[in-house]
Amino acid sequence: MHLTLHHLKLYKPTKTKLNKIELLSKNWNKAIRSALKIVKHWGFTAYTKSHKQTYRVLRNNYKLPSQVANEANRKAVEVYKVNKNSNFNRIVPVRLVHKKSFEIINDEGKCFAKILTPNKDKIYCPLSFGEYQLNYLEDDNYKIKTAQLYKSNNEWYLDLTLEYEQPKRDTDTTLGIDLGIINLATFSILDEAQTVLHTEHISGEQLRFKRMRYKQKRKAKARSSGSLKTSLIKENQICKQLNWKIANRIVDLADKYNSKIVFEDLKNIRKNITNDNSLNNYEKNNWAFYQLKQFIKHKANLKGLPVEEINPKNTSQICSVCDQKGFRSDYKQDFFKCANGHILNADSNASINIAKKAI
Repeated sequence: MHLTLHHLKLYKPTKTKLNKIELLSKNWNKAIRSALKIVKHWGFTAYTKSHKQTYRVLRNNYKLPSQVANEANRKAVEVYKVNKNSNFNRIVPVRLVHKKSFEIINDEGKCFAKILTPNKDKIYCPLSFGEYQLNYLEDDNYKIKTAQLYKSNNEWYLDLTLEYEQPKRDTDTTLGIDLGIINLATFSILDEAQTVLHTEHISGEQLRFKRMRYKQKRKAKARSSGSLKTSLIKENQICKQLNWKIANRIVDLADKYNSKIVFEDLKNIRKNITNDNSLNNYEKNNWAFYQLKQFIKHKANLKGLPVEEINPKNTSQICSVCDQKGFRSDYKQDFFKCANGHILNADSNASINIAKKAI
């Protein structure tokens, strides 16, 4: 089973409906804080154990629908497990479960969201979205599971999570991916005879300077109270956009060559980046390698392409031509040289070895 996320906008809800939505969001966040106090008092680390203590309190005090109260209890336990001293002062989206606390109704092409609100009430809101989202909603292969209700720029949105089962293809080639800093992603495609069909690099040079500029901006004295936060948000947006572009390029190539996508295990990705200076140390600990991996997996699942993870041991230390051990050059780690004298691009060599391991 795989998941996909879609953003839908509540289209011009009336003042009465807005008030009910606001009340639901307000009571939901209050309920989490209330449940958190109970969870902290008893030291619960499983929501099934805290359910008996919190359910009636949340239902009676905040008039929440049954499933929303359950989700508030679950969220409180999650917060407690992350930080046992947390007071939870932030506002988070309301968690909704399909056919229990909300439902999407499709009436001859017009879609409405039925949402249960406090005091045993419910509202029906028309939804605004594009043809792309409509195709997923009308496809029987995609099942609505959950949603998150939240407010952004004075507009209310539903983030729908859909579940689907996509059969995997029988592939002819293998695409190996090596992740790094100088080149954010290097990928090579090999056929069953281990012949290299395609190699490509996505450089991180320009991004490095942009990120360092934002880092210096955060270090400088803030001219306004929100400047530090704004620069961090802007940097995260740039990284996320680039990760989507990388994911799209990799999956498009895998689709073209009918390739299985092979990752190195990302658990030790930061330890494996050995060129340790202050710039690399900052970048390797702040680049969203896991996010990139999730984007690629999501895109690959939509096309039925299999994804595999392999142990990256020795993939950067062995020559992809003769299998002899070698070393990276000291200068930027751009080149790899083995004992037999083969000189290769270090990232290309590693990506080829990653693909070979999965053949």
